[in-house]
Amino acid sequence: MPKIVDHDARRRLIIRSVWSLIGRRGLAAVTMRELAAEAGFANGGLAPYFRDKDEILLAAFRYACEATERRLERAVEEPSGLVALRGLCHELVPLDDTRLLEARVVVAFWDRALYDPRLSSDYEATMQRWRTLMHMYLAQARAAGEVTTSTSDEDIVETLFAVVLGFQVNAVLTPEITTPERQIEVLEGLLASYA
Repeated sequence: MPKIVDHDARRRLIIRSVWSLIGRRGLAAVTMRELAAEAGFANGGLAPYFRDKDEILLAAFRYACEATERRLERAVEEPSGLVALRGLCHELVPLDDTRLLEARVVVAFWDRALYDPRLSSDYEATMQRWRTLMHMYLAQARAAGEVTTSTSDEDIVETLFAVVLGFQVNAVLTPEITTPERQIEVLEGLLASYA
C-alpha cells in the first residue's frame, strides 16, 4: 500500500523550519539545501511543496499574517471601536517571542518584496486589509465618542502604521531599547492623544 502523505502538514513543517532558520541565522541562511535539512527532507525534497525560496518566504509571510489575525479574533471577541483598534495594534507589534519571530520573518520578507512583484503585491493586499480594519475601528470609535480629535482618520491610520511597522524593525534590531513595555507606552500615549 502506498504511503499517504499529508501535503498541508509538510508545507506547515517547511514554514516552521523557515521561521526557525530566520530566527536563528537570518534570511541568508535560508537556502533550499539548509531549509531541507532543517525540515528533515532530503536535498531536493522541497520541490513538491514549493517551487523556490521566494514562494517559501511568501508562505511564511502569509502564515505570520494569518497568525496575527487569528490572535486578534481571540483577543477581541466582539471587535469594535477603540478596544479593537488597540487590540489590532498590539497584535501587530512584537510584544512577545512569537510576535518578535514574526517580525523577523516580516522584515526579511520586506527585503525580498522590493524586487519581486509577486511578494510586493501580497504585502500590499495584507496592508490594505489591516488599513481597512483600522479605518473601520476608528469610525466606530468616533461614533461612540471615544475619538474626538480633528486629525483625519487617514492621518491617524498612517501614523499608527508607521509606529507599528517601526516597532517591528526596532524590536528586531534594538530589543534592549524597543521593549514591549516601551511599545505599549508609546501606543497608549498615541491613542490617548486622539480622545
